Amino acid sequence: MMNIHPQIRSCYINFAEHLLNAYNPNCTASVDMYRWTNADWFRFIDMIHSFGFNTFEFWLTPKLFSPAGLNEEFGRRFTEQMNQVIRHGRARGVGVKMLVAMNTVGEQWHSHCPNIPEQWNELKMLWDEWTRRLHDLAIVGIFPGDPGGCSRNGCTHRTFIDRAIDLSALILKNQPNTRIELGTWGTPFWGWGGLKGPPGWQGEFIQSVQHTAWEFDTARAQDAKQYLLKRLPQFPKDTIVAVNLGLNSDGSGDGEQDARPWAREIAKTNPIVTWDFSLTEGENAVIPHYRFERLFAARKRERDAAPYSGGICYTMTPLLNQLSLYQSAQSFLNPDADPDALTRSFYARLFGPAAAPLAELVPLFEIIPDWGNHARIDISRQQLHRKMSSGVELLHALGERGNDIPFHPSPEAYRRELLFFFELFADLSASAADLPVLRNRYWQRVYSIYDRLSQHVDPRPSGATDRLIGFFDPNTKPSGTIPGKWTD
Repeated sequence: MMNIHPQIRSCYINFAEHLLNAYNPNCTASVDMYRWTNADWFRFIDMIHSFGFNTFEFWLTPKLFSPAGLNEEFGRRFTEQMNQVIRHGRARGVGVKMLVAMNTVGEQWHSHCPNIPEQWNELKMLWDEWTRRLHDLAIVGIFPGDPGGCSRNGCTHRTFIDRAIDLSALILKNQPNTRIELGTWGTPFWGWGGLKGPPGWQGEFIQSVQHTAWEFDTARAQDAKQYLLKRLPQFPKDTIVAVNLGLNSDGSGDGEQDARPWAREIAKTNPIVTWDFSLTEGENAVIPHYRFERLFAARKRERDAAPYSGGICYTMTPLLNQLSLYQSAQSFLNPDADPDALTRSFYARLFGPAAAPLAELVPLFEIIPDWGNHARIDISRQQLHRKMSSGVELLHALGERGNDIPFHPSPEAYRRELLFFFELFADLSASAADLPVLRNRYWQRVYSIYDRLSQHVDPRPSGATDRLIGFFDPNTKPSGTIPGKWTD
């Protein structure tokens, strides 16, 4: 018989070093751009609580999960601020969850091997120190890695499960009131026995081989599932397991990649939650997102598949995609709600009844092909230009609004950010658009922090910018999931 568990509705911010942008807090970089004050964090916690979340989740990024993160100023500053966030969250009824890749260490994303004693000892030291320094965590999540994993020295998917049991005991020794969440990122599990490095590979991050961790192997997946079911009783009581409906990047599988039978089996003994990053945002284009038809459809599929106990809403743009956060919280609370009606009420609350047409305009930003975007927007370039221009006029007409509701940043600041994107897309879709000038405008608004930092090992911002701007190049035929028409 399935157990019924209270929902865990987590708002997950990924503020990793390769995903910094003007709408994401800078928690590690040495420059002062994009930093949040304690007051910023407190308003954000108040906002997500008002949306319906009961958990705030963050990734303890590899730069923090390192000796440098423990010993240098950026790590001490982060520790002090996150402890303030934890205290404020507890007062508001919002627990804080720390998510950590089991073995990804340092700014260069090195994958430590648990079968090398000195590397395993350093991993245990890092887990020990961080669960001592951050106090009163509601949940500590252990996930396979980003990239993480290990295919060296006999490490496999079984190694991940075995070592997660060891780390769970260490975590609970330091924080006996926390709960453990086991992640199943990957096919499963990301990189553990599946990542194919070159000869002589010593665990260093290599961009060109990351795709190999997603190569599906039926026998490997079946063994991973059966071994986890066998060893789950050795995990702490009420360990949460994060498992999607499918064993692929979209979390939606059929046939060999169908994870629903596995989810149902785990749910007989443990609470299960979903962690699909792509439902609300993914990790690429920084734009106002609108993926809510698919979001609510997924919630209904989860309800029909297994007794899910909540899950995450992923964002790397918490100052821009507040609508996605609100919709996601509501999708857990009421999967049968109408997302378009929720959008209209969201904008009416912020800007008044005159803002209702935004509900028909904001979905058009998903014309950009991207991970997790399954929209089909069939519109001409000229039509898109007219629609975006009407959004510019509407946002100007709304004027400034007060800040009498829990919202971060203020409704007025949010209106200005929406205005920037409507103006940008109106200009991108205009005839004879000056794409280099518009690329620079976008970069300076969104990603200019990278002009002051060295290139990260995962150079995602420049590629994401090129794809967004390149979509509007009249000499390039649009490709991907969206069959946009570019002539009337």
